[in-house]
Amino acid sequence: MDMDQRKSLSFVAVLQPEDYGPVIRCLIIQAVTEENLRWLETYKFPGPVRDRFRSDSQGNQNPMGTYYTVFPISGPEISWTQGFRYNEKTDRNEYKTPELPGLKCARMVCPATNNFTRRRNFTSGKITLRYVDYLPEAYSKSRRGVRTTRKGTLPLIIWLHGMGEGGVDPTLVLLGNRVTALAEATVQCYFPETGAAVVAPQCPTLWMDVDGTGRINDWQPDLTDGYSFYTEALKGLILHYLQNHPEIDRSRIYIGGCSNGGFMTLNMLLAMPGFFAAAFPICPAYNARWMNPGRISLFSKTPMWITAAATDQTVPLRDADGNPAYADALYEKLLAYAGQESLSGTKFGEITLPNLVYSRLPQVMGYDSQGFPYEYYGHFSWIPVLQDRITKEFDREEIHLFEWLAAKRLESVGE
Repeated sequence: MDMDQRKSLSFVAVLQPEDYGPVIRCLIIQAVTEENLRWLETYKFPGPVRDRFRSDSQGNQNPMGTYYTVFPISGPEISWTQGFRYNEKTDRNEYKTPELPGLKCARMVCPATNNFTRRRNFTSGKITLRYVDYLPEAYSKSRRGVRTTRKGTLPLIIWLHGMGEGGVDPTLVLLGNRVTALAEATVQCYFPETGAAVVAPQCPTLWMDVDGTGRINDWQPDLTDGYSFYTEALKGLILHYLQNHPEIDRSRIYIGGCSNGGFMTLNMLLAMPGFFAAAFPICPAYNARWMNPGRISLFSKTPMWITAAATDQTVPLRDADGNPAYADALYEKLLAYAGQESLSGTKFGEITLPNLVYSRLPQVMGYDSQGFPYEYYGHFSWIPVLQDRITKEFDREEIHLFEWLAAKRLESVGE
């Protein structure tokens, strides 16, 4: 077989979400001829594979099939199976088409995103935000039934993405930080009666943008107020969603996100005070110089679980002089406002208030492709959060972050 014939073989790359981004779960190659199939049986892939066999078009093993399916071994250290690449020029994640000699990728699919709606738009003035959402099955089947019999019964989790997930394709939001986990049993089990809805908005640039051009507020020495170009538009999107989804329980709306999304989580607590039942900012990129007494007072009104890692170099917990920064500064200022002694110079985690929790991780750990411990970059503290591995002890009982979240409810809700 010559190379021109080999290049005619196309494949579908099936992706699955992982903690470090989407990876290739399998390649389904359209082989058709016996000659092609024999060639594929000895094809050398860029890394080890777990299994490979003749199959049907859906990847099901079939000795008489005219397709060939390959399951590669993947891990955070195996680059060729990763479905995203980070574009340093744009500071964005983008899909990475697998490049394999003699094979051509026809399309990439990710079944895990099917639990979420396709892209929807919300426009406020000149700003258009895209979003996807998830509704538990009982709520997604019948709109009429939802409106008439289930009004005000469904909790809502709002997820705000990091810097790398901006743009015009919300699947980047779902897969960049494995947000699909919010719709899976690991999180949904904490809402046993109904499950929880999930909304994941996407802004065109990043939440920390000051003017819509991608200019980051934290990098501008003349901008010290933490302003976001997208605040009013995001507020409008949330209210629009609630107007169109009467099944949402207005007393159980939770908001959180990572890094740039952690910043916007805090920003929304200021823009919509008393609106959210609880917040869970992760490695929040909210500068200490923006945390004036008035804002700390507003932050303190919403139960909050903060997560960050001591090894974070992107949003460090201490500045060059050793003073509290970002998550450390937020926690210490909230403690001081609550009348608790500052923890500067002492071990974090010694004080846990019912409505203020801080999980300060020594590092961000996971596992590599062979099951050995693997240390992630310290900024990736959203990984253990979305794995539901963040816990604290209350009255000698270990409570998970999402379990704590699900128990929070506003005492009164305005119409």
